[in-house]
Amino acid sequence: MNIMLSSKTVELTEQVKQFFQKKLARLQKFPSLGVRKVEVIVDRVKRKGRNTSDATVEVITEVKGRRFAFKEIGSNLYQAFFRVYSKLEEKFRREVGERKRR
Repeated sequence: MNIMLSSKTVELTEQVKQFFQKKLARLQKFPSLGVRKVEVIVDRVKRKGRNTSDATVEVITEVKGRRFAFKEIGSNLYQAFFRVYSKLEEKFRREVGERKRR
């Protein structure tokens, strides 16, 4: 699985990159979906023209021709990531369930 991380306003340290990659690699437990590419976009939330400590994380992935995008805001980078990851994982679980019923 190809994982791409990008950010305009946040410096992604090696520790953060490794954390994201390790967590997103767990999506391979859904082999029937054929996830090949996951794109993660991280940015700071701006309020009244100023950056805050709040972060926004957007995850975009394509599963057999269908594109899924989830975006969450959290008080920090990790909180936003956990929120968006839980949405993504739940969607994948539902997709696997629908494929089994067909």
